[in-house]
Amino acid sequence: MKKKTIGWLLALLLVFILGVVLVLGLKNQDKHHSKKMTMSSSQMQMSSSSSSMTMSSSMSGMDMDESLPTDLPNATQPKYPVGSKITLEADHMTGMKGAKGTVAAAYDVKLYEVDYQPTNGGKKVSGHKWLTKEDFSDMMDHNEGDTVTLTSTHMAGMKGANAIITKVVNGPAYAVSYQPTNGGKMVMNHKYLVESEIKSR
Repeated sequence: MKKKTIGWLLALLLVFILGVVLVLGLKNQDKHHSKKMTMSSSQMQMSSSSSSMTMSSSMSGMDMDESLPTDLPNATQPKYPVGSKITLEADHMTGMKGAKGTVAAAYDVKLYEVDYQPTNGGKKVSGHKWLTKEDFSDMMDHNEGDTVTLTSTHMAGMKGANAIITKVVNGPAYAVSYQPTNGGKMVMNHKYLVESEIKSR
């Protein structure tokens, strides 16, 4: 009888130990699984934030060429001389309208608005403002309706594109540096604005 009782007790103890081992093993597995899930969710967040950074940097659209032309005639008596403190009235780009800036250069040339199909496969751009004859392959003055080949790098896919001139405006053509209103980094030597898109401050 005693042997039978001891046998039962041992069997119960064995079942109890197995139960404890099983429970502990499951707990560890859960911990590992949740750790894995946490890691993969933080990895997802990182990859999503890096892709949004890539998107926002490519969404700017502008391949900002900060150089100023050397072969355009400087304006002799511009309304806003170089160094003038100005506020921008144009909205060519996000954060431009209402931005505070400075005139970097003023040129005595015509300005052109164009429609063109980017060479990088992007969608057609309508009413891009502004280009000068320096941005055309033939470097000549043109009229509304003329077709030109662009050499400008103001925007991605612009260089080498065929464009139709949709508007011609007399200069001066102003290059400006400004601080965007949306908190973006300082834009240097943006080309170009017309006189009506600028006001003194």
